[in-house]
Amino acid sequence: MAEKLGIYVCHCGSNIAGMVDVEEVARWAGKQIADVVVSRDYKFMCSSLGQQMIEEDIRKLGLTRVVVAACSPHLHEKTFRRACANAKLNPYLCQLTNIREHCSWVSTDKEAATAKAKALVYAAAERVKWQQPLEPMAVKVNPRTLVVGGGIAGLQATLELADAGYDVYLVERSPSIGGHMAQFDKTFPTLDCSACILTPKMSEVGQHEHVTLLTYSELEEVTGSVGNFHVKIRKKARYVDEDLCTGCGICVEKCP
Repeated sequence: MAEKLGIYVCHCGSNIAGMVDVEEVARWAGKQIADVVVSRDYKFMCSSLGQQMIEEDIRKLGLTRVVVAACSPHLHEKTFRRACANAKLNPYLCQLTNIREHCSWVSTDKEAATAKAKALVYAAAERVKWQQPLEPMAVKVNPRTLVVGGGIAGLQATLELADAGYDVYLVERSPSIGGHMAQFDKTFPTLDCSACILTPKMSEVGQHEHVTLLTYSELEEVTGSVGNFHVKIRKKARYVDEDLCTGCGICVEKCP
């Protein structure tokens, strides 16, 4: 069964219409793109009236796919997906294409910008025909956190996460934490004492109940996916019992 596409081209005030012939893009899409049932342009498609227009067309015309030619998806993709959902159309059957940043704002030639806008609208229309309805799902997330690097940034991140109640694994490839800051006398621009800032954080990380400190260790492999990573860490041999170490330094003399 053929899809029923609705195409909506936004003026975005003059942000798009100042360089792209929006009316021409809408007219062209309605005539040249297959399966298009309705093609409209509007001053501000993201406004409540613009969204209402899309919702009414979905209900009255039975649209099965929607293409919106407007600004960045980062700004309004959720807006138009919500409008589709309000009209009982799966929100993932809506495709937003960016003719503001990709056409209007990067062109000084109105004819070329309009031609590119047509190409982007055509591509979006062909793409949305292949999209499948999706449903969001809840996935359990492993709250344990890995921080790589025991410099001042890694220490601060570790402490903030641990203080929030998360179990943190701090991996540092050197024998001790502190990073380059431990080598400095003062910090820029306040000229504060480096050790005065760093030492308390190092001590707190070492004693924190939610922190597992893995020094002299390296990250070897990361598998899994977001929220459920599996990490392989290689802990290099020290030949010293850390629990019994007093920091006397004799081991360094024997094995420099």
